[in-house]
Amino acid sequence: MPQVYQTYVTQISNNLSGEIFALDMLEQFSPIAASMSQMVLAGLESDMKKEKLNSLIQNTFNVNKRHANSVINFVTGELDSAEKSYKKHLEILDAKIKLVKQETEKLNKRLKAHREYVRTVEKRNLAIKSPQKTKTGKLKKVSPLNKKPEFDDACPINGKSHGKTYLQLAKQQLHQKKRQLRMYLDRKSRVLQGGVKVNLGNLGQVAFVGSTNETNSNQICQLIPDVIPQLKIRVPYFLEETFGAQVQLPLYKINPHGYDKIVTAWALNQALTYVFSKNPKGKWVVAITCLVDFAITSNEKSLGCIGLDINPDSVGWCATNCHGNPVAWGKVNLDLHSCSTDQTEARLAGAITELTNRALATKKPIVIEKLDFSEKKKQFSRGRKYNRMLSGFAYAKFKELLKARCLKLGIKVIEVSPKYSSQIGVVKYMKRYGMGSDSAASLVLARRGMNIYYERMPVRYAFQSSIQPEPRQHVFAYWQRFNKYYLKLGSRHAWFGLPTLTGSTGDSLVNTGNFGFPKLQHKHGSVCPVW
Repeated sequence: MPQVYQTYVTQISNNLSGEIFALDMLEQFSPIAASMSQMVLAGLESDMKKEKLNSLIQNTFNVNKRHANSVINFVTGELDSAEKSYKKHLEILDAKIKLVKQETEKLNKRLKAHREYVRTVEKRNLAIKSPQKTKTGKLKKVSPLNKKPEFDDACPINGKSHGKTYLQLAKQQLHQKKRQLRMYLDRKSRVLQGGVKVNLGNLGQVAFVGSTNETNSNQICQLIPDVIPQLKIRVPYFLEETFGAQVQLPLYKINPHGYDKIVTAWALNQALTYVFSKNPKGKWVVAITCLVDFAITSNEKSLGCIGLDINPDSVGWCATNCHGNPVAWGKVNLDLHSCSTDQTEARLAGAITELTNRALATKKPIVIEKLDFSEKKKQFSRGRKYNRMLSGFAYAKFKELLKARCLKLGIKVIEVSPKYSSQIGVVKYMKRYGMGSDSAASLVLARRGMNIYYERMPVRYAFQSSIQPEPRQHVFAYWQRFNKYYLKLGSRHAWFGLPTLTGSTGDSLVNTGNFGFPKLQHKHGSVCPVW
């Protein structure tokens, strides 16, 4: 069974008599805890050893060793998370800067070549208008124009009514790329100047971090299971004269759904972490984090899988049977444009609920691609509309909500490599089953979840040479060549057309398709084999 850390929040400010004494202690302890966190953060950033930092916290604030250790562990986790986010942010900015520089260099080269072409044309026209004579008195021959223009003087047919030529649009695009490069460089300089920023929460936050080595999972704050469970909190030294050595806090409104998980972790002596803070309404709440075991029921790959192809504007899905053949497919639209954070989360949750209900009803696991969307966000080169959707789509939130929902319902989530899934789906399955490109890609992912990785290339897009047979390679090697020479030359909708098979003696079946593509040749002259 998978184990995941879960956090359950309950309100402890209910204006009841048993809570007032403990809440008064938290009110007086919270500003000191905030000062302790700030001192620990400064010490960790200056590479101070934790043992020395622990002694400094004890002597400065008059607390025991476990209180100091709890604050140090809490701030260490927040600092590690902030450093990872900082490095990832810089990596994305560096990749964007590199991409914009490459595009700027390409445009500069094309514009330079076009200027040379214009100068060549002017010289040729001048030579025709004012011909020169040789020593023998004959007219010099004007050399033919071998260069071609990089940009046409005409306006785009499908463009907007701006009246600009291709050359003018290229100059404008170069100007925009330079502005974009300056924007990214300024943003990177601000990030480097600001450094790592750690969010320690509000100043009224008190954290008690537990471990498996401690009694009752946490010696500072111990859980007492009962009809009305209670928390026995160890009072710091500087407040013992007022509140005594310990205070007890009853949990009147604890969630029964999460309480059984907390009690199970307590009985197994697993670590329990308690974070006390105030909500926006000014009420004290406690967040209890523990390690939870989840039972998985929908994990039979022998019954088939449900693949999900996640895109910024939709989620394509496809369910397979035990043989890997599709039995149902569809698409769930995601309209996330101009949505707030709450609206985005609500719409993602609605789409995930629809998909998980289908998986729960059929008892099939869900297969998704390994979601490393930071790589996609590094490449903003597919148009303004797509880039806007890509920036606004909460990829991490979708994965988080999907896994949380699947864990709650007992649905297994399988992550597979997305390599060439879109290409294979478009070429092999889109026309065969009459499905969309996103559903076809999700079919490939579902088959990979069933360990069907060897997707052979169709015979009409490859042929066998009996003259120079080559050693057998992994199927991805052929799809890589196919992607390089074929797929980039036509739109996805064009793959619904019927292929045209042509051939000649000794070449077996050769497909040039209905696009007039060349043969798919290998570097040494052989061609892709047919299976």
